[in-house]
Amino acid sequence: MPWVMGILCFGLGYFVASSKSESVPPVRESRQDIAVENFIQRIQQKVQIQPENQLALQQQLKNQKVQINSVIESATPEQINTYLDQTFPGYDLSSIQNKRVFAKRLVSEFVDAKNDANEVLAGQASVTTQQQYLAGDVLPRQIYAGQQLFAHFDTLGKVSNNEQVFIRWSNQSTGEVLFFMPQRVSSNREQNWVSFNPVQGWKASTYDVKYYQLNDQLNPIAQVSFTIDQVID
Repeated sequence: MPWVMGILCFGLGYFVASSKSESVPPVRESRQDIAVENFIQRIQQKVQIQPENQLALQQQLKNQKVQINSVIESATPEQINTYLDQTFPGYDLSSIQNKRVFAKRLVSEFVDAKNDANEVLAGQASVTTQQQYLAGDVLPRQIYAGQQLFAHFDTLGKVSNNEQVFIRWSNQSTGEVLFFMPQRVSSNREQNWVSFNPVQGWKASTYDVKYYQLNDQLNPIAQVSFTIDQVID
């Protein structure tokens, strides 16, 4: 579940901090899967939520947003660095100057999980079935359940081109976050793309995609919403 790793790590930190009277298995820093496993166990113990129920997990985290942010605020820089390193192994986070602010933005964007139609963004985005971007190309309303879709974004020369961006794919109709991770892109092009298809397959619904700069504030670059009318098995 790469899209949820960041929030799970901070969620784990909250539940460990708020449950001092209970025995919590230690989290080995080299194994982010152990952190996630412990988090899920903690959720189950407290509210009997099944780990496969992603929407329930999101709602639980949303309900605890204030407390989780409080834990982030009180965490040491070393603890925050550990959380982020466990969450995004292999990614360069050196451009993030204030990781505490970044961590809070991660929580906020994950639990809110929706595009703001009134937000004015510097770039543009679109979703198609092709890796090659063609102006005017429109996503068909009928696609295969496991079809790979390509979210293209263009900075229009208004946003600095870095080698990494942050991206969120979510189901607008249900609020479920499908993907929430940094992604590597080409730093010498204004136009880039990130491809994705859900493990459980697409469903007839409306979806949101949003690109952010990988910086302290996760400043938005571009966003787009698209609708799938029919899914072919």
